[in-house]
Amino acid sequence: MHQVNPQGGGSQVPATLPPLPSRIDAETGAFAALRAGSAIAVLSDEGFGRSTLLWRFAADSRKFGVESLTVLGSEALTPIPFSHLAPLATRVPEIAGYAADPLRTSQALADRFPGRPLRVFVDDSEYVDPTSAAILTQLAGVGTVQLVIAVRDEASLPSAFRAFLAHAGTAKFTLHAINEGDAKVMLEAQLGQLVNASSLTHLLVAVAGVPRELSRLADAAMSAGSFVSARGYLVYVREHVAEDSSEAQQRVIDWWERAATGVPEGDQTQLPALLAPLIASGDPEARLFAGRLEAITGDYGHGMRLLTPQAGDTEYFRASAALWRAHAGEQIDPGQFEEWAANEDFSPSLRFGLLAAVMAHECYAGKPVAALERGFAALESDLWKQVSGPDSGALLYSLHLALVCEGAHELVHAFRVVGIDWDRLGLDHGLFIASRAHALIECGRAVEALDLAHQVLALTEIGDPFGIAGFVAAIGAASATMLEDVAGAGEMLAMYRAGSARSGQMLRPEAERLALGAILLVDGAAAARVELDTLLGRASKECQPFVTMRLTHEAWRLGLLDGFEALAVAAEDIEGQLADALRRLPDGALIEDIASSQYADGRTLYAAEFLSEASRIERANGNKMRAQALLTQAAELADQLPGVNTPRLARVRVDPTLLTAREIDVCVRAAAGLTNVLIAEELFLSQRTVEGHLQRAYAKLGVSDRRQLLPLVDEMPLRD
Repeated sequence: MHQVNPQGGGSQVPATLPPLPSRIDAETGAFAALRAGSAIAVLSDEGFGRSTLLWRFAADSRKFGVESLTVLGSEALTPIPFSHLAPLATRVPEIAGYAADPLRTSQALADRFPGRPLRVFVDDSEYVDPTSAAILTQLAGVGTVQLVIAVRDEASLPSAFRAFLAHAGTAKFTLHAINEGDAKVMLEAQLGQLVNASSLTHLLVAVAGVPRELSRLADAAMSAGSFVSARGYLVYVREHVAEDSSEAQQRVIDWWERAATGVPEGDQTQLPALLAPLIASGDPEARLFAGRLEAITGDYGHGMRLLTPQAGDTEYFRASAALWRAHAGEQIDPGQFEEWAANEDFSPSLRFGLLAAVMAHECYAGKPVAALERGFAALESDLWKQVSGPDSGALLYSLHLALVCEGAHELVHAFRVVGIDWDRLGLDHGLFIASRAHALIECGRAVEALDLAHQVLALTEIGDPFGIAGFVAAIGAASATMLEDVAGAGEMLAMYRAGSARSGQMLRPEAERLALGAILLVDGAAAARVELDTLLGRASKECQPFVTMRLTHEAWRLGLLDGFEALAVAAEDIEGQLADALRRLPDGALIEDIASSQYADGRTLYAAEFLSEASRIERANGNKMRAQALLTQAAELADQLPGVNTPRLARVRVDPTLLTAREIDVCVRAAAGLTNVLIAEELFLSQRTVEGHLQRAYAKLGVSDRRQLLPLVDEMPLRD
């Protein structure tokens, strides 16, 4: 991580702004209307790019040799008749006599611009004097000029321009606030480096989606040194200034308020010293805060001692301490937690935290559907309206876990969360992005998940108040493993191991499962089996059948376990779509239906793996036609996941160390989708020779079909 030089070239606004994704379609239509000769109105508030679009219209006119003129409305000149016609009178002197002889003037303009009218761009058109507006609209009506007006407030337009705006032949384009995709394009072009998604959101919210203000804020932040560079991304560090930070308690509150936006790591290390005198004076909140921080991100033993109830502790303290011991990995008493969650004397934040712990317990106990219903009921309660920020996060992350565990497509339940006011909640961006990466890796979208993991890790380099670096590194390790990036998987695995053993808190079992593939790739099968046995033993001891099922499925995916039968046994009595699919796998006649349902739920990778393994089984049983059909379906699904490979997909990279030069030439083209006929034409070989090279290469690589071939390693779509 390093501070960005504010004097660097990245702070300069580019001469040409790349197209903003949300405006591409509208701008394409606007330029088409311009070139077709239509009258145009551009509507937007100040700073939304109205003037920039007019400037681009003028540049487009010059490019195609069309004469144009720009008129700027001025509030000071509005009361003066004909004042805004001065630029036009300068260009065409005959216009000066318009009032005395309008017919002659119109004819003069028609003669001056025969066949192609003069384009007149009017910015700030609400300030154009009424007489000039009337003349311009009349000239536009007879085809002498092509009129393009830009306006902030339609109601303040002169009457002639209002009539122009209402005319059916006028093409209207409204420039709205920009979104995150637009902000990404703008800022990365302006600053010359990738910008972290969390920082994009912070900046965009701060300027309410106004592009000009976004550019100004980014430039000011760069000049002030408010951007730091971490893992290839610029991260915006927003400082919070408290009204009174003289007291230790206020300094702790101030730190917590800033934690979600990223603070220098040193601030976190100072917290125990800040809290020590408060704990010594018997402040229960300070003891809870310190215990929570230590148990999850610091000295685990000391943290757990602070969270252990003592004589005289209130029931509120006991419930709060039990919740944070659960976050640190201690098993909960769900009945006691439910009783506490129903206690109306407790704060809404504590009650939702306790409820979230119960939901996580239900998920791992194999009842994610029950957890989902509990979570959605909480979102619909009046109590939900009383929480925000970190207070609401625990419930939403447990809801995320339940959605992943239940296994239905995320859109199935989208209508139940559509009413959430995310701005009010102000969730920690690192946790939010991490949950998205977790969902993507579940779908097999490894390239996207790896990119998000890098972005979250960039945030944690600046500050990791929630102790998520290890959990996110596990997601990154799984993503890199799917992309067969050994070095990347090794780096992420090392970060996972260096992180807290409680990283991920209640999602820790998912982190441990995700790391298995990287352990297999980096350390070998023996190390992976030892880790698997350890995790299975703990899941059994802690009565977490869902964790057992997930680990069994992961072991099967990685080739550490054979046969569909073990998956079916592990899925017994577990709720959810994935469990239902695993239970039915031994029935070979259902494999297409199972794969189809998994694909519909977004689990493209799992669907492809099931089909690939079914193909292998059918081939081993001598059913070559059925095997070929299943393999074709598996390949079509796997092709939707660029660069991804797993042991169960049974695909292989074209390996130069195993093949002859000619076999490499043939296989590279086959992996790219070329037919034998096209390969033969490109290499000046016969089709029979091409087939021979392929068959010998298949034998060396251990595959039976061209659909199992992947490109050379250096052609993989890995992150820059």
